[in-house]
Amino acid sequence: MAKIAEIDENGWAEWVSSRPPVIQEMCKSLPPGRLYRMKPHGQRVTIISYSENGTVTVSISGTFNAIIFERQVFGVAANSLEECDLPEAGEVLGALLTDRSDIETFCATLRDTGMFKRDEKTIKGSNAEVSGGPLPPLD
Repeated sequence: MAKIAEIDENGWAEWVSSRPPVIQEMCKSLPPGRLYRMKPHGQRVTIISYSENGTVTVSISGTFNAIIFERQVFGVAANSLEECDLPEAGEVLGALLTDRSDIETFCATLRDTGMFKRDEKTIKGSNAEVSGGPLPPLD
């Protein structure tokens, strides 16, 4: 399993002890500084934050994946993550689009062509609800 960052164990323990019990449990099972794989998609992710509803916000980056664009995803079910290893040597990695305007154009094209619909069902493997309407800004 890949440990991608060192953390101050004392500072981390102090912070975790000040959090609600649900967050404490999530921190035990999904510590930061590790690389995780989203079971439904296979993408490697890092944890950005924990939520009291039992979900996490993750970063999907080109550092550990071959993706169209980097993003943060919220509402990911904690049980949809499993620790994983670093990418293999020679594995293709990176983000195809890095400029914000290119990413916005790409997303708009997907919406306009009907390839990406926001009014489908709940995202598979996540507690996040998909709602109709335009995509939110990428801020």
